[in-house]
Formats: sequence, C-alpha cells, structure tokens
Amino acid sequence: MSSRSQMKRITLASRTLKFLRQQAGLSTRGAARVSGLHDGVINHLENGRITIHPRHLEKLLQAYQVPLKTYELFASGEVKLPVNLHAECIELIHQMSLEQLRTVHPVLLSLAGRG
Repeated sequence: MSSRSQMKRITLASRTLKFLRQQAGLSTRGAARVSGLHDGVINHLENGRITIHPRHLEKLLQAYQVPLKTYELFASGEVKLPVNLHAECIELIHQMSLEQLRTVHPVLLSLAGRG
C-alpha cells in the first residue's frame, strides 16, 4: 500500500469511489466488510490520501456491484457525477411534460416494487 499522505488530493476518481459506495448504500465500515479492505483504506482512498491501486479498485467495484466501465465513465468526467441523485431525479420529473410522465410512470412504479 502507498504511504499515507498528510495532504488530501481529492480527485474525480476518489469522488467517484465515494459516490459509488453511497449508491450501494454502504458506510465505509460496510464497504470494508464486503470488500475485505480496511475501512481506513477506503476512507483514505475517498479522501485522496493514498493512490487508488487496481487491487483496491477491483475489490471495491465488486463490493459495490459496479462494472469497471461505469467507474471509468464517472472517473474520466465523461459522465458527470450527480451531486444529489434523489434531488436531480425529482428536478428532472418536474421538468417533464404530462406525456413524458405518463411514459416513465410505469417504469418508476416497477422499480419501486409497486408495479
């Protein structure tokens, strides 16, 4: 493992790891249990204190059930990380026409387990 730096270098890659962990519904301790990494390592990775090595990435993506391609899209900036996924979705819904809402409503119901 790389030595810990006192300086934080929070990169898009480290922010992506944190976002994916949160989307998986895991705390750093929960992610540690599932991935086999120490929670301190996860914290340091997300806060830019240590370099993200492929062995860390592989374990975390497997724990978060996220394909490498998804990580790469966010970490490269090709796809923007949502600031607040829930709020962004609500905002998108507010911007939709009634016809668009009729189209997405059954999908939302099925995803919520009510369809």
